[in-house]
Amino acid sequence: MSQNTAPMKARYVLPARIAEAFGAGSVYLERRVLAFLFFGFASGLPLGLVGETFRIRLTDAGVDFGTIGLTSLIGTAYAIKFLWAPFVDQIPLGPLTRRLGQRRGWMAASLVVLLALMVPLSLVDPGDALMVSILLAVGVAFASANFDIVVDAYRIEYLSDRQLAGGSAVHATAWYLGARLAAGVLVLWMADWAGWETAYLVASLTLFLGLLAVLMNGEPERKADEALAERQAEIDRFLEKKAHLSGPLEQALARLYVLVAGPFIDLVRRYSWTLLPVLAFVVLFKFQDAFAGALSGPFVRDLGYEKTTIAFVYKGFGLGAVFIGMFVGGLMMSGLGLVRALWIAAALQIVSNFGFSWLYWMSELLSTGQHWVMMKTVGPALAAESSARIIDAQWGWLALVIGFENFASGMGNALFIVFLSRLVSDAYTATQYALLSAVALVARTFLAAPAGFVADGIGWFYFFILSGIVGVPGLLLLWILSRGSSLKRTNLRGAT
Repeated sequence: MSQNTAPMKARYVLPARIAEAFGAGSVYLERRVLAFLFFGFASGLPLGLVGETFRIRLTDAGVDFGTIGLTSLIGTAYAIKFLWAPFVDQIPLGPLTRRLGQRRGWMAASLVVLLALMVPLSLVDPGDALMVSILLAVGVAFASANFDIVVDAYRIEYLSDRQLAGGSAVHATAWYLGARLAAGVLVLWMADWAGWETAYLVASLTLFLGLLAVLMNGEPERKADEALAERQAEIDRFLEKKAHLSGPLEQALARLYVLVAGPFIDLVRRYSWTLLPVLAFVVLFKFQDAFAGALSGPFVRDLGYEKTTIAFVYKGFGLGAVFIGMFVGGLMMSGLGLVRALWIAAALQIVSNFGFSWLYWMSELLSTGQHWVMMKTVGPALAAESSARIIDAQWGWLALVIGFENFASGMGNALFIVFLSRLVSDAYTATQYALLSAVALVARTFLAAPAGFVADGIGWFYFFILSGIVGVPGLLLLWILSRGSSLKRTNLRGAT
């Protein structure tokens, strides 16, 4: 467990009397918590600029679709960031670390590198220098992934146990604002009237706000952990017994063991056999989201909803529901504890997927009846077109289903971040969090890959029923982890 649990006087952005009137919600008015508006935004913006928005820019530049498709591999950096996380966790950056500290030093360095890469990325025309543009985007992805490594560790160490859920919700909300709103909607809008170069440059310069937040906030106190001292003592004993390993290269390799192997050995030693259900829960808690989410967009389009309706309801209203869910998740943990909050979020995530089956059923009932009437009156061609318009008019149904599903998903996201934060050791905060988040990301991606074939085989109605049922193993694992020694090893007992 790697959180700051020491009592800390709350410092609000408003007068204390006004802030405390909000009760449990006052945590969202604390300065430390609100600082993650800037850190979360700086974390999400680069991903958006080298993701879907970058591919749209390449399309405008006349790049062939085969090449554009390959640029999706740019995001690989985020999936493999745990490979170099040990070095970010432990290696100091000389004067920068002495001036700002280990975490803030790496955060500042990452943001400076991001700015140094994103400014030329803004100004280079992919139509004239495609390879240069792609290489710059790859560099941005790796620098952004590096920033994610250190800001995740900073959040866990800087916020107290009471603040962590709220801070995680604020960070995740700001991440969405950076990745989807700023790097998506606003950059596309600006590019339409001011050009891609201006749009990208303006967006890139907002990272200075993140750099300012780094300078205005303090360095967390990194608590000494017995695990790190124990690993170092083992290396010292090993070198004493192996006199032939006394050279500088041999000693450097032995020290490297502490950096790279130590975090993984620490997880195995702390959790023993419990690590298996822990990792299984990390994979499966959000699996139903990934399984249904892989096809929810194509599903609503297939029902007959127009692109404009999808944009405003599915994307706009749904994103707002995610934000609300995140904040409610933070409040719920403050009042009920992490375990009870996880139970509620897991159950809501399962039930929310059934809403898509309801939407399919209602659409079939409506369209079948209307189609029969129209076939009798205007003929087959106009009947099909009319049925699609009738479905699109039922945007309230879509808003209800999408709102509930995104609310439950946002609640689960905020609580899941806290759960991962409680698994890591003080000695290896950045490395272990990067590893656990990568396990969740990669495993869910692979498990959700066959979703399209399943939907083709059993149809939309039963597909979304199944997508909810696949969340049940996550509930069973939560029950296992919330009992006896398993609960102690995962640091959840104090959160019940």
